[in-house]
Amino acid sequence: MKFRDLHSTIKLRLITDFFTDITQMSILPFMAIYFSTHVGAGMTGILLMINISISIVVGLYSGFLSDRIGRKKMMVIAQVIQVIALSVMASVNSPWFTSVWITYLMFVFSNTSSSLIGPAANAMIIDISTEKERPFIYGLGYWTGNISIALGAAIGGLLFEDYKFFLFLLFLIVSGITLLLIIFFIDETLTKTTVDSKIVQKELGIINHYIAVIKDRGFMLFVLATIFTMSLEFQLDKYVAVRLKNEFHTYFFSIEITGIKMFGLIMLINTITIVCTTLYLSKWLSKYNSKVVLTIGLSIYACSFSILAFSNSFSLLVLSALLFTLGELMYSPVRQTILAGIVHEQARASYMAVDNLSYNVAMLLGSFGLTLGAFIPSKAMAIVYFGLGIIGLLCYRYSISIKERKSIEQNKSLYNTH
Repeated sequence: MKFRDLHSTIKLRLITDFFTDITQMSILPFMAIYFSTHVGAGMTGILLMINISISIVVGLYSGFLSDRIGRKKMMVIAQVIQVIALSVMASVNSPWFTSVWITYLMFVFSNTSSSLIGPAANAMIIDISTEKERPFIYGLGYWTGNISIALGAAIGGLLFEDYKFFLFLLFLIVSGITLLLIIFFIDETLTKTTVDSKIVQKELGIINHYIAVIKDRGFMLFVLATIFTMSLEFQLDKYVAVRLKNEFHTYFFSIEITGIKMFGLIMLINTITIVCTTLYLSKWLSKYNSKVVLTIGLSIYACSFSILAFSNSFSLLVLSALLFTLGELMYSPVRQTILAGIVHEQARASYMAVDNLSYNVAMLLGSFGLTLGAFIPSKAMAIVYFGLGIIGLLCYRYSISIKERKSIEQNKSLYNTH
């Protein structure tokens, strides 16, 4: 499988996502610092929680709506909102005029746009890809996503403080080009045959619609698994970072390494390993059974995070950084492929919206881990981390088993009808 063999829409999405992520990551991670400078840390926390809450609600509504009106229409609406929001953000952060509160309002609209476009874009990829193609697509997306995050963070770190106006303009230009590409070069993938009219008539409201999604036991187990496993990743820049800052201090060939430097080194190892090995590793792992890869990958991931929770050994922390990255590279593309296979065809975008919601819940668990770590010792946190990883693995395995049983039953019923 090669990039040129993919559907033109998928290739276009991967390219536009890459440049959009670079510009987003050069701005969004630094907005908390921007707001705290102007309105204080306490108010900033409240503002960001309001923003996350709005994004959750909008994301759910987007999934419901894009299963009704189509993926492309939803993506165009979202991108128009993004272009308008960025135009205003650039205007109120120019050398001639500044406004913190208008910036915040447009920041909310910008995040609303991302929440609107996410479920539709993810559902579109599933609509036009085959099960054989998906491991390569998700592996490539994971690789380019991490490169864009690293590049964006580096650009933002260098330019955000003094050149916000130009960064907003750059983001605006990229968003405008993306809007034109969506309008003129991306086709609608939600076909008439995809939507069962009887189901649409029966499910009159958004609440009933999502109740039907929640009743899908296999999918909800998958969501639980995602919450447990992703909550480990969100511990990295919270409990693990704080613990290293307070406990870790060593010398490496007379070079002083503080806890903060050690945390930076772990993040650097993670980024370099992902960038250098993802494509080769994905190609090699595609030869093996996905359930075996998922099991080994998540086991390595859970064990590595357990070590990060309590160890103050330089060599062991470096090894754990390498291993948790390896585990992440093994399980993450498999997870995406499994997700694409278990969502219902008539409500793909809605399933994607609930999946996106799991990341927000995992973020909350990541924050809770920091609080919990203040009351229990680091070795107890290691046990908690390992438990979260293994419970997540068991939920994934059980979710796959339910899917396989359903497939067998469907094949039997088709065979009996013939």
